[in-house]
Amino acid sequence: MSRRLALCLLCSLLAWGSGPAQAHERRATYLGNPATRFAAPLKTPEDLRRMLLSPALQADVNAILRQSNYLGDLQDFRDAVAKAGVREIQIPPGTLLAAMSTRLKGRAILLHQVRWAGAGPFAAYTFDFDSKGHRYRLTAPKPCSNFWVEEQLPPPAPILALNCVSPAEQPLPRAFETCQRVGNSGNAALPQVTLTLPIPAATHVLGSTGGAELAADRLTWQVRDLAPGGSQLLCATFSADQPGVVSFLSTAVAERTLQSACTTRVYGIPAVLLEVVDQSDPVMVGNEVVYVIRVQNQGSEALRHVRVVATLEDSQAFLSGSGPSDVTAADSRITVAPLPLLEAKAEAVWRISVKALKAADVRFAVELQVDQFARPISETEATRQY
Repeated sequence: MSRRLALCLLCSLLAWGSGPAQAHERRATYLGNPATRFAAPLKTPEDLRRMLLSPALQADVNAILRQSNYLGDLQDFRDAVAKAGVREIQIPPGTLLAAMSTRLKGRAILLHQVRWAGAGPFAAYTFDFDSKGHRYRLTAPKPCSNFWVEEQLPPPAPILALNCVSPAEQPLPRAFETCQRVGNSGNAALPQVTLTLPIPAATHVLGSTGGAELAADRLTWQVRDLAPGGSQLLCATFSADQPGVVSFLSTAVAERTLQSACTTRVYGIPAVLLEVVDQSDPVMVGNEVVYVIRVQNQGSEALRHVRVVATLEDSQAFLSGSGPSDVTAADSRITVAPLPLLEAKAEAVWRISVKALKAADVRFAVELQVDQFARPISETEATRQY
């Protein structure tokens, strides 16, 4: 028999496959047998359209659609037959086909799991179409027109997802929590995910969830058997040493590698202590009294533009001043040159010497102004001059 004649025979589905691996396979060796072909051989895409829309074959076409587990709309199918772009493909020997229609004593039936075992490839027409949210593909061998329809499903596979979540802002010295949500948006389980989170500089890990392993510079989690659609929230609690932006960059490794970043701005809280103390009290008229002015930054944020002004009563006269910035006097007003910054927990101390001019119950008044405080801070020290 010539090869050309063999290709004009309908799919002659000769035998069941042998062995456990092929227990449900059939083998097709020849195409075009008039007794078993669905309809006449196909020469053009228009032949395919006419066959599938033929009123005489409508019942048989519908029967093959039902046996193909087509769940779409029949009108969607007919519209696709009339309008879809038809492609010609070559199916090589050894290909396991999802199905193939044939005729048994004239009745249209569908055979599943058909392996093409012919000597060479065969040509087929195919097109894709959608119906009711599903994607389908119709394939029809040209030599025999034994078409079938199969739903186009992606192979089951996990899809790794990762999202880093951290508070936008957090005050010092309060601890804060950052979390990594590891998810599986695929349709197969993720056997294992390794998640690492480097520890940012100038921070400390206070605790974690999910069995994290703590090393000197990173946290590591192992997530196993993450089901499709499932997720795990893995969190760690941090404290920061200083204000600034703390950046987190986590890495998850499974069937692919993903990274996710988030940040937390750690900000300081301004707080200040102003103290004024006279080093001797009471003071004899004509003698000197020294006032010690101490400004302490009790907060966690550097104080900006620290300005100190003292006011003398008419029973006192300015002698001198010293400290981290210059001290000047004009009439009864003593001015300390501003400090640009006073770091957290630091202090600045000035010493102001004045002379007692006459007996009086004196109030040495000091006013402090700092950029972070809308109102001035005042303090006075009482001195008895006699």
